[in-house]
Amino acid sequence: MSFYDRTVDLGLRAYKLTLSPLIGRQCRFLPTCSEYAAQALKDHGPAKGSWLALRRICRCNPFGGWGYDPPPPRQPRKWMCEE
Repeated sequence: MSFYDRTVDLGLRAYKLTLSPLIGRQCRFLPTCSEYAAQALKDHGPAKGSWLALRRICRCNPFGGWGYDPPPPRQPRKWMCEE
């Protein structure tokens, strides 16, 4: 496990111990928004992972969807020299 992955896990654990009990269980999706964000950050890196997490949080509202919604799998990179 890399330093980056451990940092993300530590942030998730800190959130679940401090802010999550105050907010309550209100996420409409599985995995929860915080778990989704942690997995997206690990799989896609800080830039794209943050974007995916922000989009998910914006969908988590009474007028949005609900149900099972995992982060998208990481796509293999396509090199420009391949045809």
